[in-house]
Amino acid sequence: MKYRRFGRTELVMPVISCGGMRYQFKWQDVDPKEIPRKNQENVEACIHRALELGINHIETARGYGTSEMQLGNVLPKTTP
Repeated sequence: MKYRRFGRTELVMPVISCGGMRYQFKWQDVDPKEIPRKNQENVEACIHRALELGINHIETARGYGTSEMQLGNVLPKTTP
């Protein structure tokens, strides 16, 4: 993975980020129990692979529906 300095900071960022807009289950808020297991497994596989490749910038936003909640269920299970 290639990394570059982020703006004027000393923070080093990968040139590729993992975007969370498309891996969400729905654009609306839902009860976590409504998220299909296969969908969550796909999110987890994407995040784990991104980390394996050296991508440590995972982008998500409140407007991405269930993306933040699903990402939150993955991150505690990962190790740097």
